Amino acid sequence: MKTVIRPLSFFCLFALSLSAGTTPSPDYLIKELESLRTQLTQANQALSENERIREDAAKKDANLPEDVRLKNKQNRVSDSGWLALFQNQKKVYEKYLTLLVKTFIIFPSSDQRFKEIQKELNQQHPENCKNSLTVSWHDQHSLLAKKIYPYLINPQIEKEKAEFVAILTKPSAGTKFEDFLHFVGLGAEPQNWHVQNTYSLASLRIGNVSNARSENKKLIRKATKYSCFNEPENQFNLRTRKELREYKLLRALIEATEGKKKEALRFQSEAMQIAPNHPPRKELQGIIDETQGSLGN
Repeated sequence: MKTVIRPLSFFCLFALSLSAGTTPSPDYLIKELESLRTQLTQANQALSENERIREDAAKKDANLPEDVRLKNKQNRVSDSGWLALFQNQKKVYEKYLTLLVKTFIIFPSSDQRFKEIQKELNQQHPENCKNSLTVSWHDQHSLLAKKIYPYLINPQIEKEKAEFVAILTKPSAGTKFEDFLHFVGLGAEPQNWHVQNTYSLASLRIGNVSNARSENKKLIRKATKYSCFNEPENQFNLRTRKELREYKLLRALIEATEGKKKEALRFQSEAMQIAPNHPPRKELQGIIDETQGSLGN
């Protein structure tokens, strides 16, 4: 593998963001996590109590016609304020998960409390908190991947932590089956591909370039199909085109990591020609800068 030297300014960007002056102390993070755990427990209890009350009320409708039971059920959901409780629970959980991932990434691994943080994060994998391969299972896995991805932009992420998040974001059997269908030319509904993209970058961070490239190839193949370049731009294909651009930017970095300058420049050039009127997300600038640094530009 070719050894590359990246620009100092690129690494300084991450060093500054994680400097002692800007990084919360372990005690502060623990305190904030505890506060959000309490809020989440309260939100979960409120939802459970709402469900219990509605179930008790539904028992009284046992002998009523089905259409009446359905109408009563719908009215109880609306009148009970379930939607507001559900939205609050979701909002609190996202805050909690965001902080939990951040804590795992920046918490000193030498601290005796680190293993508990790691265990707590592991519990957020859908395998440990959702029914197997349901819609909620896939949604949870995607949410987890999206929270992790920004931290993988930093090439200096600790390898042990990158290895752990690679395990957390490993694509499911359902995703692999979808990839197989696309490979043999059969249509399949486009899914949320955050998990694969995060897993590809995590693989790169732990030095498994072959695995990173393999996962990225699948994403590019699927996103190319649904980008519909033979049609005018619209809200549906624009989203997929932006995703394709992101995958090609990552592919450029993957190739640059192995010193394949020609391939890296090709993928980066192709990426920047996609949806030119819509600049890449700001966090992707780290990927672009790292690629340029690897190429000596």
